[in-house]
Amino acid sequence: MTGMMLYFALGLMVLTVLSNRYWRRQLVLTRAAMSKLKDKVEEVTADVAEVAADHGQLIQAQAELERRVQKAESDLQAAVLELDQKKAAPLDRYFVFDRNEPRPGRFWEVAVRYSPGGVSFADQRGYRGWTGIRRYLLTADGERDARERVSARYPRKAGFEILEVAGCRLSGLSVNRIAELSTFRMPGRAEENAPAGRPQRRATPARP
Repeated sequence: MTGMMLYFALGLMVLTVLSNRYWRRQLVLTRAAMSKLKDKVEEVTADVAEVAADHGQLIQAQAELERRVQKAESDLQAAVLELDQKKAAPLDRYFVFDRNEPRPGRFWEVAVRYSPGGVSFADQRGYRGWTGIRRYLLTADGERDARERVSARYPRKAGFEILEVAGCRLSGLSVNRIAELSTFRMPGRAEENAPAGRPQRRATPARP
């Protein structure tokens, strides 16, 4: 009886040892699996965060694009409205005064009206097609210079009247003033080397 008890105790001890080793091995495998699962969860979490950041950027880009589209549509509507207004507005015609007289200064516009009443028929020749008010563009040093030049070409005694002298209101017209030189040409070598305040003397050909 005692021997059987010993064999039973020994068998139970061996079974306990084997069971303990088995469950320890299962615990190690479970911990390894949990570690791998944790790594995968962290990787998926990082991917989700990156996707969320990209999604947020896309939402901001979409909102910015929608804002630009709305602004472009508003600008287009304003441009179309302005174009329709300009098409419906009366046409402003300008006449070039200094066609063959380039000079330094700034652009001016002078409004001139022609009244043929009291003017002889001979003086009216050449101005019969003048109707209403004409606006002339010219370059001058100042308002007084512009007025005097236009008055010299269109005097009051011939039926002309200067109504307004103002700086040119046309966009894009500007003159860069160059002292003592024409604005519309480059100076020659002789003019560059000449002393200031003394005009250049023209060379005359020798007579045979």
